[in-house]
Amino acid sequence: KNVPYSSAIIKEKLTPLTTQLKETIKRDGPISIAKYMREALTNPKSGYYMKDDVFGEKGDFITSPEVSQMFGELIGIWFLTQWMSQGKPQKIQIVELGPGRGTLLDDMLRAMSNFKECYETIDGVHLIEISPGMRRIQRLKLCGNVENGREDNAEVVSRESDGLKFFWRDSIEEIPGRWSIIVSHEFFDAMPIHGFELKKNGWHEITVDVDDSEDSPRHLRFESSTGPTSPAAFTNLPPPEKFKIGDRIEISPESWKISKQIAKYIHDNGGASLIIDYGKDFIQGDTLRAIKRHKFLHPLCLPGLADLSADVNFQYLKESAKGLVNTYGPITQSRFLQTLGIKTRLSMLLENAPPNRREILVSSYKRLIDPLSMGEIYKVLAFIPKGSTGVPVAFE
Repeated sequence: KNVPYSSAIIKEKLTPLTTQLKETIKRDGPISIAKYMREALTNPKSGYYMKDDVFGEKGDFITSPEVSQMFGELIGIWFLTQWMSQGKPQKIQIVELGPGRGTLLDDMLRAMSNFKECYETIDGVHLIEISPGMRRIQRLKLCGNVENGREDNAEVVSRESDGLKFFWRDSIEEIPGRWSIIVSHEFFDAMPIHGFELKKNGWHEITVDVDDSEDSPRHLRFESSTGPTSPAAFTNLPPPEKFKIGDRIEISPESWKISKQIAKYIHDNGGASLIIDYGKDFIQGDTLRAIKRHKFLHPLCLPGLADLSADVNFQYLKESAKGLVNTYGPITQSRFLQTLGIKTRLSMLLENAPPNRREILVSSYKRLIDPLSMGEIYKVLAFIPKGSTGVPVAFE
């Protein structure tokens, strides 16, 4: 007797968030990619970023500050040049959006502490972070062990070593008005995106629906909305005439909003901002990706258990800042770091390093600037006040 052969694919495990998303979609209909990303990354109970440490070799991905201290040190030096060229303001603050483990800030502050005249003007360090787990890791890194009682979830901590005050904030709106250094590194790539596909009658939004079919291992799938999207619903949706039928694009209204907030803040208070991320200087489509344990997955795999990100459209960020600040770049991370003297810094570190550490220093240096590694993929965009004299260092 012939035994029937089942070709059904086994579905991946149901994460708590998958169950929640399926219920929501079955009740209310398909959701936007932006809503899917928001839930997958920042859902209070099951969001990927709401857990503890996801960074570094043992996490799901590794960032430039985690590769080498030289990265953060040179960012600090770049901001020092802006402090000097903008007249050495006497009270400044440092702001980072999505500070990760706090490594970038730690390296920046250490480099800046060698320039006492500037360092003594710092009147607060503000970390924009919504994850309670990451806030704990940042406090430990930057302020030492303050994990007792009341201070476990403290929004303000004074560092004993130098008296610097660290503030944890939920958004840029909470930052007091003052000349500021504002840095974001791998922040905008995690901002929710909306996806669109061009059909004969206009742009159709790509949504996320339930997939109960037996020929997919996932519980969710992408599909195009039945009707076209009204241009009024998305003011930054480009005109279809510039594209051909079947083209896909991604836009991030949230990125536009935050980038404009940064630009307006610098316009109103003075300062400088660096946006460091991977992406292009034009609109793209289908760049959404999931990563878990340093491997890429389908973006609808294991929601809540994998990181999600999409390429940044730097042109879009520059447009959001139009009329508010001068924008420079994007330039490659390689050009930025080499102009600021990463090779010289490497030589200094090698002089004092034990033999086993030298190899790590050299390989980290190569990883940061090599075009086939991080050197070309990552770009750097600068905002400085209108009326500032001279082009910022590295952007000439």
